[in-house]
Formats: sequence, C-alpha cells, structure tokens
Amino acid sequence: MKINRISRAALFPAVFAAGVFNLSGDTVMSKADMIRSAIADSLIPVRPGGVNGQAFWNTYALSFIYAPVFDFKEVPGAASYFFTAVDRFGERRCFSASSPHAALSPVWAQLPPGPVFLTVDALDPSGRKIAVSGTRSFYRNAPFTGCYPPKTCSYAECARKAYAYFFKFKYVQDMAQGRPDYTYSLFCYPSKMHAAIINGMVNHAEMIPEQKETALAVARGSAAHLMKNAVPAGKKLEYLPLTYENDPGKAGAGVNTIMMLYPAGVGSAMLNLFKATGDRQYLDYAVRIGEQYLRLQQPNGTWHLALSIKDGSPAGKNYAVPTSVMIFLEKLAQTTGDAKYRKAAEKGIPYIKNMLRSFNWEGQFEDVELMQKPYQNLTKHNGTDIVFYLAKRTPDDPELRGYARELQRFSEDQFVVWEQPGWMYKFHIPGFRPLEATRTKKWGWYNWTTPAVLEQYRCFVPVDASLAKMIRYYLFLYDLEKNPMDLAKARALGDAVTRIQGPDGRIPTWCDLSRPVEQDWINCGFATASALKLLATYDRIR
Repeated sequence: MKINRISRAALFPAVFAAGVFNLSGDTVMSKADMIRSAIADSLIPVRPGGVNGQAFWNTYALSFIYAPVFDFKEVPGAASYFFTAVDRFGERRCFSASSPHAALSPVWAQLPPGPVFLTVDALDPSGRKIAVSGTRSFYRNAPFTGCYPPKTCSYAECARKAYAYFFKFKYVQDMAQGRPDYTYSLFCYPSKMHAAIINGMVNHAEMIPEQKETALAVARGSAAHLMKNAVPAGKKLEYLPLTYENDPGKAGAGVNTIMMLYPAGVGSAMLNLFKATGDRQYLDYAVRIGEQYLRLQQPNGTWHLALSIKDGSPAGKNYAVPTSVMIFLEKLAQTTGDAKYRKAAEKGIPYIKNMLRSFNWEGQFEDVELMQKPYQNLTKHNGTDIVFYLAKRTPDDPELRGYARELQRFSEDQFVVWEQPGWMYKFHIPGFRPLEATRTKKWGWYNWTTPAVLEQYRCFVPVDASLAKMIRYYLFLYDLEKNPMDLAKARALGDAVTRIQGPDGRIPTWCDLSRPVEQDWINCGFATASALKLLATYDRIR
C-alpha cells in the first residue's frame, strides 16, 4: 500500500531547525538524509509475529519506535480489516489490510510521537463492519535523529570523574577492611554490589595510577567479604557467594536462595582481581565457583534460576538465561587453560539459540519476582548479552549479523527513548489508557533527561546501566558492520551521560535530575563509567 506523504518538518520541528546533525565530532550528516533513514527504518517491523511461526512477543509492550504488528483475532467471514489509529491530537489515520496481523507501516510515519489508540474492525465483502478484531493503546516513540545537545566533557574525563566519585565514599573506603557499611542499604545484594566494587576499583586503579594501592585494597576487601560469607563448606551450594544478606525484606520471595546468575559475576570479578594483583586466592575462588556451575548444570544446558541454600533444590520452575554464566566459564577456561569450562559453556549454546527463536527476553533481576509469564517482563540485557557471547565464541556464524541487527532494533524499539516523552499524560484521547499512570508521580516521566534507555518492563524508567549497555552494543555493531549510524547512536547516548553527570562526578542511576540524591546503585555507576571509558577509545574515528 502506498504510504501517504507527510510534513516531516511538522513531525520533528526541532530537527529541521538544526540545519545539520553534529554527531559528536566531525561526522556531519544532512538533515534530509538523517530523517529519511530514520523514518524508512521505522516502517519495518521488529520480528513480526505470525511470520514463519514467530511468536507475538509484544503482548505486554507499552511503546514502539518501529511499526508494530499485533496479535488481533481473525474473524470468521471477514474479507478485510480496517485499521484506525487515533493520535494525540485526535486525528485518525486509517488503512485496510487483508489480515488483522498487518504492520502499521502504512500510517506509521504520519503518527506524531505520543499516545495512540488503535482499533481494528473486521469487514465483510461489502465493506460492512461485522466485529472488532482488536484494540490496543500504546506510545509511539520518536526515532533517532541525531539532533541532540553535545557532550559537556570528554568521555574519558566523564569516566574518571565517575570512578573518583564512588571511590571517595566512606562505604566504599570501608571495604578496604572488608567491613560493609549497611547504611548503604544496597549492600543487601552482596554479589552484585561487591563484584561491582571489585571491577570498578580495578578500573579506577588503571585510570588513576596514583590511587592504585588504595583502590586495590578496597577491591580486596570486597573480595574477602564475599569469600568469608559464602555458603559454608559441606552444604549443597558450598562456596557460592550470597545473593542476599542483612535485609531479608529486600529479598522478597528469593530469601534463602542463590540466584544463579550472580555467582558468575563474582567469578568474573575475581578473575579481574587476579589479573590485577597476581594473587592466586582469587583465581582459586573463581575455580570453586566454576566447579559448582559444572556440577549444577542441567541437561538443557542452563541452570535453575534460583536454588535453595538449605538443600540446593530449585526455587521455582524458571531457568536462568545462561549467557553471563557461559561468559564466565569461557573466561575461566582461558585463564586456567582447562577446556572443561569451555565445554560446559558450549552446552548452553542450543538453549540461547532457542531463545533467539522464541524472543522471550525474560528480565531476571534479584529485586523482581522469579516466576513470570512468557514475554511479561522483557529486557534488552539478555538478548544483547547473547549476541556478545556468540560474537566471541562463533564469530564466523552466518546467522550472527542477522541476530545482531534484529536485537539492536528490538532493544531500541522497546527501551531507547531518543526524545523527552513528557506529553505522555498531557493528552487524553477516547479509549486511551495512560501507560502505567500510577507511576507518573513516582518515576517522573516528565523529567527524563534524553536520550535515555529503560531497564525492563517491571522497571520502565531510564537507568544509567541500561544506557551503558546500549553504548557497548552500538559500538559492537559498529565494529561488526562499520555503519556510521551505530557509532552516532553510541555517541548520542554517551553525550547524554556527560550532561547528566554532576560537578562532583555523580551519574544518577535513574537519569532524572529532578529526583533527590539518593543511594545510587554503584553497580550501575561503575558500568556506565566503564562504557564511557570504552567509548573514549573511538574518539579517533571521524
């Protein structure tokens, strides 16, 4: 079907006022080329359901950059289906299709960013309505344009300031004596937080050599705490580091369990600390973790998501998305020279390739419930991690490029916000239900600093570590295909980090400057600093 012509200047006035797109450096694209590319790409659906047996993954999705396809019902006797999309101004955009599973491509470019209410009517051969095939409300997100404010400092300087910011805190400094200060309440997640401190301090020591000794003392203290408080020898899960401690209330249903994603993060951090110090005890502990993964691996190649500390039994039916574990085992094999760890990682490849086919990117975090329905809580972390792993493990896999680009489009579609969505609740149209309206005040949708990246459906807000993940993924794609748009997107996100960073070096976890200073998630801050450190190595590319 022919797509109607639109006034691009009316849709994206800020873009057309800019003249050219300055993409962080000397790379300049004309506004016409940038708009043309962004709009053309947005008309192509992401992994459309119903095609070649593909699942409708977007049942719980709230917003889209790329034209979606929905699982509306086929009506007996219907000859065609009439799609009506009402935009935030109350204007109707309509088209007909032979299937209720048609993509919204014919009207997608005409829909301005904002809420949309969609109705699909089934028509008989004479064009008379016989039933409603389906309805859906969602938010139409703006595509990438490149017209965003520039960075306020270099990426390397931003990273250095971030490491220094966390380094000075008393609860970080106290770890040099191996004593967690539980007034920092997020130490209730010891594996996540202390692994982050170890990795962050190793990086800090590298970037600021004059503080190397103190930084590595802090890293050693976090490592000592993890080893000292691990599951005792003789237990079913002996030596595994704890997922929760000190505050059982924050563990929820996971209390007295080990979530099997997190020992891998600790093991990887221990290998980093071994590399930085040469101290064999850290390698030995990583090996102990690795041995448990070998023992606990299931026939399907992965691990139960959570296990009881008491007897090692599964705490629920869900399995772990095993990529982080596989990456750790590969790293352990490389460090020790023992191929058995790599062979164990290889056993997980069929499982993650099945995930690529199912597209169920289940968000698995220590602070959300373990049991979830398929597609209920999607995140971009799992899919991108799988592509990272496959690229290292099987770089010549002919399917890899297709997987990589598909996961980029999915991640951007669902979780990247290029422009401020502040009008989300300002316009009310018939039949439209505000998306997560109860969270409006709590999470401050009006105050997001964009570009930004959301974490997961259950935490549908901008998080700096999510932004960091997409910086890394866009850089990975740039290395793979040398598409300048990928580098431009990485730089746009990096520039946003420099703008939200405070004078003291703080990068707020929630990317929302209106929220009061709180106890930031240090694992997120260190991940963002690391991504900026990596992005700085691309400064030479123009």
